[in-house]
Amino acid sequence: MFSFCANPECRAAFDSTRGRLFRFHKDHPAGEAPPNTHSVQHFWLCGTCCTSYTLEYRDECGVLIETRADLSVPPMMERVIAEA
Repeated sequence: MFSFCANPECRAAFDSTRGRLFRFHKDHPAGEAPPNTHSVQHFWLCGTCCTSYTLEYRDECGVLIETRADLSVPPMMERVIAEA
């Protein structure tokens, strides 16, 4: 379970009334069964961070934090939050 915002530059304490929850299925090697039947990771962005950022899962890389595409600001450097 998470206790803080997934943005490593923020780390606000979890507040279930504000922010956005993300759920990603963990990747596993092709041809192999998942390590368990509930291979899910949960992440949370606080109310402030979710207005500017989103989380995305990419195979072979993991969970990344990115500038939201609908904003007119230059994209920030992608940072790996959790590796695959």
